[in-house]
Amino acid sequence: MIRTFDEIMNRAKEIGAKRAAILFPYNTDVLHAVMDGMREGLIAPVLVGDRERIISLAQQSGIPISNMEMIQRVDPQEAADLCLDMMVNNEVSFAVKGNILTAYLFRSLIRVTKRLAPEQTPCAICFHYLPAIKKIFAITDPGLNITPDLTSKEKILTNAIQVFRSLGYASPRVMVLAAKHLREESSQALEEARILRQGAAAGKFGPCEFLPYTDLLELAKGDGLNPETFPDIFLVPHINAGNILVKTIDHIMAGIRQCVTVGGGMIILTPSRSDGYEVRIKNLALGLVLATAGRR
Repeated sequence: MIRTFDEIMNRAKEIGAKRAAILFPYNTDVLHAVMDGMREGLIAPVLVGDRERIISLAQQSGIPISNMEMIQRVDPQEAADLCLDMMVNNEVSFAVKGNILTAYLFRSLIRVTKRLAPEQTPCAICFHYLPAIKKIFAITDPGLNITPDLTSKEKILTNAIQVFRSLGYASPRVMVLAAKHLREESSQALEEARILRQGAAAGKFGPCEFLPYTDLLELAKGDGLNPETFPDIFLVPHINAGNILVKTIDHIMAGIRQCVTVGGGMIILTPSRSDGYEVRIKNLALGLVLATAGRR
């Protein structure tokens, strides 16, 4: 069971470099991370984008890229589609978002998932590490599904649980976040949390543990911050709640974050535009581990 990002880095180095598509690497932090990711034995990069722009940026930054493979694509949707097709054809193990709107990759991923695994719903999974918790946990879906219904939530959870099992979690702990209305009335999110818990008890999601809490105050009063009982996966009711929770952990709780988007067996690394070099190099390690585990 992997519990820290350092353990993920160690596992990645044991696996060895895999080919990865780097989409629109028009940023020095991206290119530095790619260069060092290659030196550390994490990736064999395939740079996808405007060749002249990539070369010009590399020369200005003093980053040697002459031994990196490059594929010329200027149109962002065509480039995103190419990266997904390369994954489908096993030409690369995973893709990395550079300076491109995430929506282009989401469109490509939805297209591929509908073709390869129509029973799945692509979703974003944000992994976090907090010093106070001393373990990795994840929030899903803070990036792709805006207001998922019950069926979509089931599929999102299935994706996240499978990802954690690939990291060695035999029975991932799940907490479904929901809240009452202001008048203390029940809500649709609470009802869906109850149905999801019932489904888990009936074995719908395979081996896993659904915690009885639906809000963070209940969790703090109950199991508190014990790493052994803290949830592995938080399912949020909608994208806004997921964004607020992710940003709170980032900027108030000083957490460490790594974001991926999954669907149809594909792994796309989707770091924020503000993420610097350190975050990006660890992101490469996570992508390598997840991509390799998912193909076992």
